[in-house]
Amino acid sequence: MSVIIFDFDGTIADSRDYVINYIAKEANRLPLSLQEKHDLYGLSIIGIARRLDYPWWRLPSLFLKGREKMGRSMGHVKPFDGICEVIKKLHSEGHELFIVSSNSLRNIRSFLKHNHLREQIVEVYGGIEIFGKAPIIRELLNDHSISLNDAMSIGDEKRDLEAAKSVGIRTIAVSWGFASMDDLIDTQPDAVANSPKELLQIINDL
Repeated sequence: MSVIIFDFDGTIADSRDYVINYIAKEANRLPLSLQEKHDLYGLSIIGIARRLDYPWWRLPSLFLKGREKMGRSMGHVKPFDGICEVIKKLHSEGHELFIVSSNSLRNIRSFLKHNHLREQIVEVYGGIEIFGKAPIIRELLNDHSISLNDAMSIGDEKRDLEAAKSVGIRTIAVSWGFASMDDLIDTQPDAVANSPKELLQIINDL
């Protein structure tokens, strides 16, 4: 049995189009062409904002506003294909599952309820500052008396994987989210999953 800490956006929830459209609107860059939108795939959330020339000093307010607006659209944000089944399978096998995310607690709970995943998640740590995940992961481990050897983190962005590595837990990068493969490999994760189904085998092997 392992303790598995999931990121949310780009790992469980396919919110890429929502995030791209929201940032583009705030940067006065709508409408985006299909090519412009395609070029933004593989960029982190911060990378998308930079590519769209959104002022870096306004990023904190951008994220806060975005969380609030997203709450009205959670019913339209879909899970990645296969991820719900993986979460349910991991839960049935006795793994303890958590979510640590910069998205709001309210948004994540709404998504979990809508997709019938509330029973599978032990606790959600939401509303975290975009560069503040390492302290929250430590807090989670302390709150639940979890040893470093028993925990692993699953995420799609470089900053998430780096935060988990700085705490000293194993990391699994997923390739279907926001970041490019080069950025993911740069963090030297313990494994890379190219589909939700691969997670099951990877988790059993680590």
